[in-house]
Amino acid sequence: MTDDLHNILRTGFDAALTAGDPFEITRKACADMAAVPTAIIALGKAAGAMADAARGAGFDAPGIVVTNDENHRQIAGFACFATAHPVPDQRGIDAGLAVEALVSSLGADDHLLLLISGGGSALLPAPAAPLGLAQKQALNDALLASGLDIHAMNIVRRLFSRLKGGRLAKLTAPARITQFLLSDVPGDVLESIASGPAVADPVPLSTAIDLIKQHRLDRLDFVPSFLASLAAGAVAAPVRPDDPVWRHVDTHILASNAHCRAAAQVAVQSVRPALHMLTAPALAGEAADMARHLADLVRDGASRHPGRLVGLVAGGETTVTLDPASAGLGGRSQELALAFASALHAAGGLADWAILAGGTDGRDGPTDAAGGLLSAGQPFDTDAAATALAGHDSYHYLKAHDQLLDVGATGTNLADLVLIVARH
Repeated sequence: MTDDLHNILRTGFDAALTAGDPFEITRKACADMAAVPTAIIALGKAAGAMADAARGAGFDAPGIVVTNDENHRQIAGFACFATAHPVPDQRGIDAGLAVEALVSSLGADDHLLLLISGGGSALLPAPAAPLGLAQKQALNDALLASGLDIHAMNIVRRLFSRLKGGRLAKLTAPARITQFLLSDVPGDVLESIASGPAVADPVPLSTAIDLIKQHRLDRLDFVPSFLASLAAGAVAAPVRPDDPVWRHVDTHILASNAHCRAAAQVAVQSVRPALHMLTAPALAGEAADMARHLADLVRDGASRHPGRLVGLVAGGETTVTLDPASAGLGGRSQELALAFASALHAAGGLADWAILAGGTDGRDGPTDAAGGLLSAGQPFDTDAAATALAGHDSYHYLKAHDQLLDVGATGTNLADLVLIVARH
């Protein structure tokens, strides 16, 4: 039964990845474009596939690709940069300088095609003066450990950048921009996708500063003085919605986590037509809290349909608040999968169940795995699991029990998915 349930979940996850294929999605969008770009910039984990699609549509304009190491390759006519994720590196600084040079060279008769996918915030660091790479890395480390969701993290990131928060659009003006976005953020909030390099920032400066203070990010020694310069106007703030630059920017979301969820659900039900699908919440908040909520939801749903297999497909992005003194190795999907299994083993009451939790980019946190794949039929070490969860060390527990989800780099990034099947 374990293999059967695992196959159902993998079928759903594989269908989700196919639905989020950035090449096909971008190829169609490029084919429908009325204008011919004079320059192309592709940024994010799907940047290579999106750039290939633009070339396939006949666009031979010069361009830049900035992506992560796993998805990096050379593409004819592009300067291709491999940079670091989730913590930025010097290669990302170099890529940012190249992007700035290209967009600053464009004139009023030019048209930039901007291809944006998830991961862009870390992949293209451009710290605002007088900050440098070390400060950018320190801020990123603090944000990743803070427990803030992606929207809040990117509110902060936009303040400290020369390109995020619409600043790339300002540098590109007076040239026009068409941007195609693959959304990896809950709610498809435009300014959160790669921190919105060509999107208006609607968050007041005072709100952003309050957020920084509430989460003690101002403990970093460079933050107070930088915020003072920002408030005094000595540093350029993110670009606001009323700026006239937005008359020259045309924005389209091509795909999101919703596309993946829909495809996963169809695939799961095609394998098991009699399966009853439960209504799933959006993945948000602390990963372990969401795991317990999903466990309660599945147990309740299965009890209302005794003997029948029930299923659930959820998407979004949770968080993990780290204690630097005790943090182990893992990611939010691995922690969610292990915490879900722990909750069900503690509660009992289900004849069988399985969970797959994974990132659509094939990487969960700073690990080589996409997430976790666990089921009731596998051995479960309650004490070891509790220790792993307490130390945020889910990776080592799952690896020792052969329960990591390994799919390799997928070439896309449309947030996280959780697929569950269970029977009372």
